[in-house]
Amino acid sequence: MISPYIKTAFRSISRNKLHSTISITGLGVGLGCVILLLALVIHEKSFDRFMPDYRNTYLINHGTSARTAYPLAEAMKMDFPEIREFFRFYQTSGIRLRDPQNKLVSENNFGFSDASIFSVLGIKFITGRPAVSKSEVAISEKTASKYFRDVNPLGSVLSVKLNDTFIGLEITGVYYDFPSNSTLFPDFIADIELSEEMFKKFQRSLGEFSDDAKTSLNWSHSDYYSYVLLEKNTDLESLASKMEKYKEYIQDERIRDREYSFQQVSRIYLGSSEIEGSFFSRRGNANELKYYGAVSLLILLIAITNYILLTRAGTADRLRELGTRKVLGASRFTIRKQIILESNLVAVISLIPAVIVIFSGIKFVNDTLGTTLTTGIFKDPCIWILFFLVMIFTGTISGFFIGSRISRIPSLVLLSGETSRSTRSGRWNSSFLVLHFTIYIILVSGVMMVSKQVKYSLSNFTGISPQNIIISELNSEELKSGFTAICNEMEKMPGVIKTAGSSFIPPFNAFLPVNLATTEGEKVRFDGLIMGEGMTELLGIEVIDGDHFGTFQETPREIILNESGATEYNIRAGDNFMGFMIRGIVKDFNAHSTHSLIRPMVILQQNPSRMGLLAIRTDGKNDKAVISRLGELYSQISPDEIFEVRYLTDQIRDFYRSETDQGRIIGVFSLLAAVLAIMGLFGIALISITKRTKEIGIRKVNGATIGEILYLLNIDFIRWALLAAVIAVPVSVYLLSEWLKRFAYNTGLSWWIFVLASFSALIIVLLTVSFQSWRAATRNPVEALRYE
Repeated sequence: MISPYIKTAFRSISRNKLHSTISITGLGVGLGCVILLLALVIHEKSFDRFMPDYRNTYLINHGTSARTAYPLAEAMKMDFPEIREFFRFYQTSGIRLRDPQNKLVSENNFGFSDASIFSVLGIKFITGRPAVSKSEVAISEKTASKYFRDVNPLGSVLSVKLNDTFIGLEITGVYYDFPSNSTLFPDFIADIELSEEMFKKFQRSLGEFSDDAKTSLNWSHSDYYSYVLLEKNTDLESLASKMEKYKEYIQDERIRDREYSFQQVSRIYLGSSEIEGSFFSRRGNANELKYYGAVSLLILLIAITNYILLTRAGTADRLRELGTRKVLGASRFTIRKQIILESNLVAVISLIPAVIVIFSGIKFVNDTLGTTLTTGIFKDPCIWILFFLVMIFTGTISGFFIGSRISRIPSLVLLSGETSRSTRSGRWNSSFLVLHFTIYIILVSGVMMVSKQVKYSLSNFTGISPQNIIISELNSEELKSGFTAICNEMEKMPGVIKTAGSSFIPPFNAFLPVNLATTEGEKVRFDGLIMGEGMTELLGIEVIDGDHFGTFQETPREIILNESGATEYNIRAGDNFMGFMIRGIVKDFNAHSTHSLIRPMVILQQNPSRMGLLAIRTDGKNDKAVISRLGELYSQISPDEIFEVRYLTDQIRDFYRSETDQGRIIGVFSLLAAVLAIMGLFGIALISITKRTKEIGIRKVNGATIGEILYLLNIDFIRWALLAAVIAVPVSVYLLSEWLKRFAYNTGLSWWIFVLASFSALIIVLLTVSFQSWRAATRNPVEALRYE
C-alpha cells in the first residue's frame, strides 16, 4: 500500500530539482549541525566514566586548587579506612629523549604516578607491568608503535633528560592508550618519586634565586593531583573535616586555611571552571557547550522553517494535482499522509549532506575547540537513537504542518491554483524571516567583536613592544654557561638590534609569586619576574624613575618595581626596601594576558651565567639567517640539545587561543546562518512574487517602469531586514558587553560593528530578492496576465 506513495513522493522530488536540492541541502546542514552537537555533548559528558568505579573515585581539591601536597593521599590511605586506593599524578612537557636510533626527540605527555593509577582507572596492559622504581617507565601503545614498531619494547632502555642529564629508564610495560574521553592522557608513566627531577629543573630555571635543597616530596609544595577511591556511601563532608589535621603540616600561610573537598571524576571535565592548577589534564567548558548547543538548535529551526517555506513554494505547482486527488476521493488524511511521507523522504535524503557536515565537522570541532571527539562516539547506541529521533521529528513536523494546511483547503480552491487570500501566511513568513536575520546579525556582530578584541589584545600590550623578538630556551648547563658568548656572536649578525637573557619573559600566563623579606621576618608579596641586564630595554619597557639594570653584582642586591608597586608602598628609585636597593621604577606593563589586571610587581636581576632563555630583537629583515646562525652556535656548544625558537608574538597569540577559536566557531555558524537565511528568503520571495504575478502584469500594462516594480517587490523585504536589525542590535550589545567583562583591558563596543552587520543583512536581502524581482519585472506582461 505504501509503494504508490513512495513513487509519488520521488516523482514530486525529481520534478522540481531546484527546490528539492535547496530543501535537501538546507535541511541536511541543519540536521548535520544538531547531530554533530549531540555527539559532542554525549562525548563531553562521558569523560572519565570508563573507570570501573567512577562514582566513588574523586580528585582532592585544596580550596580552589586541583593540586595538593605529595604526602596527602598516602597519609589518608594510612589514616582513614574509607580510602580503598589512591594514586598521585604529575605530568610535564618538552621532555628530551633518545629514540632507539639514538636520535634526540622531544615528547610532551610525560607522566609520573603511583602504580595504582592503572587499577583505579581501569587501564589494561598489553604486556608487562607498571613502573615501580625510579629507573623504570611504562609506555602507551601509541608510543610503543611510534618508537619500536613491531618489536617488543620490554627491557629496552630509554635515555631520558628530565633535568640536566640523561638517565636510563627501563621499559617495564606497554599499556592501552588512554580513552579519548579521559581527562588524563600520559604517553609515558614513570614512578611518582622521579617527578622530583622536574621540581629540581624548575628550581634551576630560577637561576640565582633557586634553592637546590628544596624538595617537592613533602608538605611544603602543592604540585600533585591526588586521586582517591572511596568505599561506597562514604560521608564526604565528614571525611573532609577529618582532613583538617593535615593543615598543620602546611608551611605556606596563604593556603593553610583552605578547605579540602572532593570532586567526583565524572564532574572534573565540565565542572572545573573555578578550579586552578589544571595543567596536567583536559578541561571542557560547560557554558560554551550550552552556547554552541543553542546556536545549533537555532540553525536547525532555521533549516526546518526554510524547508517548510520552500516546500510551500513548491506546492504551488501541485495545487491542481492535490485538488484532483481530493475530487477523486482522497481524504484529508490521505493528502496529509502523502505530504508527511514526502517530507520524511526528504529528511532521509538530507542525511547525505548531513553526514558530510558531521564527518568534516568532527576535525574542525576538535582543531578549534581542542576536544577529542572521534567517530568512535557513533558506537554509542544513544547517538543512533537520537539520530533517528531528530530525523523523524524534523520530517514529520515539517510534513504535518504543510499537509494539515493544504488538506483543509476545499477541492475547488485547489483546482483554481490558489490557496488562500489570507494575510496570515505573509505574516508567518515575515516573522520567520525576521528571526533568521536577527540570528544572523547577532552572530556576525559576535564574529567582528571577538576579532576586534583579539586584535586589540595582540597589539596593545601596555608598556611592551613584542614585535620581532625571537626567544630560545637555554636547556643545558653548557648553553647557560655560554650565554654571554652567544650574545656577543649574535650581536655581530646583520639585523640583530639587541640581545638579552632572562629566566622568564613577559607576557606569560603563570604568576611567579616573590616574597621580599627582612631579617626580622617581615614579608611583602609581589608578582615577580627574573630578568637579566638589558631585557627591560629589549622589551621596550619605559623607566620613569631611576635606571634599567646595570652589570650584575652580588651586593648590593638591586631590584626594579613597576609603577603600581612603587605607588602602593610609596617607593622611589634609590630607596632601600626590604633590604634591596631600588634601581628603578618602570611604567606599568602587561606581564600576563589582558584578562588580568596589572599587579604590583618586582623584577629581580638574574646572574648572566644562570639565564633560562635568550631573547633577540631584530629588524625583521634577516630573521632566517639570524635563526640559522643561532642554531649553529647551539649545536657547537650543546650538540645533545634540540634547538627550538619561537616569536614572542606567537607566545602572546596563544593567550587568546580560546577567543580566537570562539571567533572561528561563531564565524562558521554565521556562514551557515547566512546560507540558510538566503534559502528561506528565496522561498518567501518566490511565494510572494508568484502570488503577485498578475498584479505585476497589470501594473506594467498601465505604464509602471522596471524600477518601480523592483521597488514594490523589494520594499517589504527591506522592512523585515531593518526590523531584524532593530531587534538584533540591543541583544548583541547586551551579549557582547557581558563577554567583554572577562577582559580586564578591552577595546570596548564600536557602533560600526552593528551597522556593518545590519548592512550585510540588508545587502543579502537586496541581492537575493532582486534576482527574482528582476525576472518578474522584465517578464512579458501578456504572459503575466495569462498566469493562472
